[in-house]
Amino acid sequence: MFQPVQVIFAPTSRCNLACSHCRVRRGPEELSARSASAFLERCARGGIERVGFSGGEPFLRPDFLAEVSRTAVTAGLYFDRLMTNGDWFADSEDLERTLSALYEAGFDGTFGVSADAYHRQDPERLAVFLSAVFRIWGRKDCAEILSVRSSDEGAWLEGLRVLAERLGGRLVPRTGEPRGIADASPRREDAAAGEVLDIPILRFPRSAAGTEDGWGSDRWFREDYCEGPGNVFYVHPDGSVAVCCGFANENPSLIVGNIRDDDYDSLMESARGNPHVRLCYETGLDARRRELEAAGVKFPGMTDDICFFCDYLYRNKLIGD
Repeated sequence: MFQPVQVIFAPTSRCNLACSHCRVRRGPEELSARSASAFLERCARGGIERVGFSGGEPFLRPDFLAEVSRTAVTAGLYFDRLMTNGDWFADSEDLERTLSALYEAGFDGTFGVSADAYHRQDPERLAVFLSAVFRIWGRKDCAEILSVRSSDEGAWLEGLRVLAERLGGRLVPRTGEPRGIADASPRREDAAAGEVLDIPILRFPRSAAGTEDGWGSDRWFREDYCEGPGNVFYVHPDGSVAVCCGFANENPSLIVGNIRDDDYDSLMESARGNPHVRLCYETGLDARRRELEAAGVKFPGMTDDICFFCDYLYRNKLIGD
């Protein structure tokens, strides 16, 4: 059953990068910090526990990040990830001013840095960004790198090695992939929390959209009822609220209202009556697959990507009632 525990705000769809794998629709809409804060206060009373930020590049709205962070602190909420490409700042003064304002606003969550062969950031600039974060927050374990796998990662892997070196660390491999950046010197047993460099690197496959060919697997996806990425209210720049934080969250069938018109209770009522939401969180996408196959629907193959399958059902009008 859908029961959101987090609100993720995307204050803008603008971004300083143009990555080939990004599916965020660019538009002129900008989310109001005042309306987002009012919505967050209502959500806190409804049982929401955490708040996160996404985009676009959320640091293009530093005013929003600071004001909503202050609201979250006052409401007693925890912070989750602030997603960023880490390459948004104009110069060192811009970086220092923006990060200091966010720190003073009370943000103490994780900086989720999207970095991979698609983003192609300069590792020197990423090192400047992360070094500033570690210095201002006074700890070296408040960031992680989130990376989508690609077929040609040679230049990116070399950039990771450069990044690790600039931060005074080393790249930690596991099963042939980078899994983290750790302190170059051996860990001291008496080291305080956050004193030692520790940047996890989380690797993900690239999800195909429902219009693409995502049928190359030899097995079907594992049903999880959106337990991993789901159970969120994802607020788009226009104020519309989706119940999905994946790339399909712009599909109209996953939009349950708008923070300009709806409160927490009405959004929950809308979600409970939404066939797509019930399918994802109650019936299960695997159960729908079996039902469709029993009715004679033939899929082009198998997929182990549940997000692709969800998007495919929507685009092919197979969600059901």
